[in-house]
Amino acid sequence: MTYAQGWDAAQVGFGPGVRALVEEELLPDRSVVVRTGTYVVDPPFFGNGDIGRVAVCGAVNELAVTGAEPRHIALGIVLEAGLPLELVHRLTASVRTAAAEAGVAIAAVDTQVVRAGEADRVFVTTTAFGVLGAGPTLDLHAVRPGDRIVVTGPLGSHAAHLVSLRDGLGYEHHVPSDCAPLAGLMRTVSADLRHARTVVAGGLAEVLRQAAAGRGLTLRVDESALPVRHEARVALGARGLAPLDAACAGCLCLFVPPEHTGRVLAALHAHPHGRLAAVVGEVTADPTGDVEFRSPDGRLRTRTVPAGSVPERLL
Repeated sequence: MTYAQGWDAAQVGFGPGVRALVEEELLPDRSVVVRTGTYVVDPPFFGNGDIGRVAVCGAVNELAVTGAEPRHIALGIVLEAGLPLELVHRLTASVRTAAAEAGVAIAAVDTQVVRAGEADRVFVTTTAFGVLGAGPTLDLHAVRPGDRIVVTGPLGSHAAHLVSLRDGLGYEHHVPSDCAPLAGLMRTVSADLRHARTVVAGGLAEVLRQAAAGRGLTLRVDESALPVRHEARVALGARGLAPLDAACAGCLCLFVPPEHTGRVLAALHAHPHGRLAAVVGEVTADPTGDVEFRSPDGRLRTRTVPAGSVPERLL
């Protein structure tokens, strides 16, 4: 994890303190958790954020849902030749701001420049390092029948913002991206959870499908309980997308024991990123491993997403 030859991070504001991963003494009863992700965003610079913020927040959130405390992030950045320097400055400033907001250190950065046309301006890869504490392990196999399914915020806002920008719909001014680091939010509720997942590509529907299949239990979701901003629903509908299938960048899906649900909701509603959190369903004892959706008229149905129906590169 070193800087690419010929590119000085100090020129765009990272400073010399990020040239090597900060070493720290780990307590014997703790373990290191590592998560790696690659981020492509279309467009990479958008109304209230950019690919740098998406990458840092995504890395932090993927660690947080394991129950780990995020500490350090290393980034690999691919820049297309000809990218204006002011956009490079914007990217690095965004990375620094998001890292400070999340309480993590940018430990190392590597960059490469490719010829014009070989990348869409910028791609980012992150490797995030965290430390597990003494709290519970948030494991899918801990999920039990009767557990409630909670989402921490509105669905599809990030995807709706990007879709509106790409298609010139004009809704991006009314539905900003929900991109946010959620380790602090997780810290307030993790002791009361069974399991947690980020709601990213594929939306909540894909998260639930994977959880149901992995646990071997059927999940039942009340569609009328799903929190969705009106503007997001309209923008997504213009592309034939349902909010259930749309990517988020600042929303989590939590599995909560029924006796802890009230406490978890109270903690979420008191947090800036959880004010619109809602219970949207529950885990049943049915071992078929499906996801059932209850429509507003009370009918239950299973639901599949047609191949190719979700636009690429929503994150």
